Amino acid sequence: MKFKYILSLVGISGILLFNSSCSKYLDLKPENSTYDEVFWKDGENVNRATLGAYALLRNSLRADRSYFIFGDIASGIVHQAGDDWNMNEFARSGGYRFSYAAYLEGSLWNWTRFYGIINQCNLIVEQAQGMDNKLFSDGEAEKNSYIANARFLRAFTYFYMQRVWGDVLLVKETFKDPQNIPDMTRTAEKETLAFCKEDLLFAIANLQQNSTKSFASKGAANALMAEVCAWEHDYVNAEKYTNETLKLGYALEDVKDYRKIWLGNSKESIFELNMLYSESGNEFSEDFFSRFLTSATIPGKGSSSAWYIEPEFLESEFDKPEARLDSMSLPFPDNGQQRTIRKYDNKIEYREGKYAISNNLVLIRLADIILLRAEAYYKNGKPALALNDLNTIRKRAGLEEIQVSGEELFKEIFRERRRELIGEGIIQFDLIRMNMFEQFDEYSGAYSQDRIANKGYYWPLDMRNLLPQNELLTQNPWWRNH
Repeated sequence: MKFKYILSLVGISGILLFNSSCSKYLDLKPENSTYDEVFWKDGENVNRATLGAYALLRNSLRADRSYFIFGDIASGIVHQAGDDWNMNEFARSGGYRFSYAAYLEGSLWNWTRFYGIINQCNLIVEQAQGMDNKLFSDGEAEKNSYIANARFLRAFTYFYMQRVWGDVLLVKETFKDPQNIPDMTRTAEKETLAFCKEDLLFAIANLQQNSTKSFASKGAANALMAEVCAWEHDYVNAEKYTNETLKLGYALEDVKDYRKIWLGNSKESIFELNMLYSESGNEFSEDFFSRFLTSATIPGKGSSSAWYIEPEFLESEFDKPEARLDSMSLPFPDNGQQRTIRKYDNKIEYREGKYAISNNLVLIRLADIILLRAEAYYKNGKPALALNDLNTIRKRAGLEEIQVSGEELFKEIFRERRRELIGEGIIQFDLIRMNMFEQFDEYSGAYSQDRIANKGYYWPLDMRNLLPQNELLTQNPWWRNH
């Protein structure tokens, strides 16, 4: 099944959440039976609703650049810009303190926008299941493909929320009455991830291996399943699903073509969100990637508004010559000792003085999955295979093969993930999954055993706004007193 680009996302916005609004904390808009009787009688409308779910995910990740704050700034290897005074506490110098986020509370402490995605996916799953197969041009296979896309996005969203805030409120169906949404307790991680895996098994069975990477595919569902299993430290199944992913024809880009990965639909990409510039759509953004840019890309842009690679990390982790560094980063024009990430610098000037950065946000790619398989191999007692996967990524980067074993091998896999995946919204989650806080000096000072035990690596919730809507909601343990 191929999605039909029949609407620009401006047009889609009118049907994203086509039911009546509700002010509850979950953004769970109810079904409107009169409208639903019309809307869910046309397979093309399921296509529209599914495109809408992708648009909601894109907008949610872009909010205040939270995707990069959660995954990169919080990890300490990307340094906030001088102008970003309200992010100073997130850095190493601020003790990775996430409880002060002036003007960013709505995006960093509030998960409401993600429940808009959940509700959209719940609607698609519930409504499409009951539709006659004849309403779809390709029959039952097409219908199941739309349902599989919705279930993939639902799993992706819940898994993402779980890694950012810890235990979520697991909502499995739409609420019919906006005035009577019950208070809910947070759901244990095990139950949430079991629900994600159910969704992903359906997605794996019903998705094709699409050539377009900006929609769910069999490969994307296998890769996401591997990530969920690794998060649970179920490395037997993490190994299984990374291998299933690698059977599906992906390939590493050559280091000289490294930045093609973010130009869209590369042979290395597994799942990405479309943000390329087009005259008819609004998928692109002038601002989302702008913090990675200096005057080298945008004339007149001041260095004080650009994020850069943490100097100590740059010195310690890129201490050996490699081709990857110049492919993925660029010195500041006014300070050669500082480097910014250039994975997202494909500038298009669409009007005089007006530019767009035409890059896609790659959420899962082959190098990530190869290194995840290396992690699984190590945990499953297969160090030789783990080392081989690690060296595959090192060789592409222009580094020599290394020979390490034991805990040093596991640590080196983590170090390679940081070098390879910097600026991709991932590293903080690697820190948590691989439990590396006490292994590196840049984290051990701020992450005490007490903080780790109380899950102080998750972000706090905005209880001032969320609690009045749900009296059973509880704050993450560490942030109750910090």
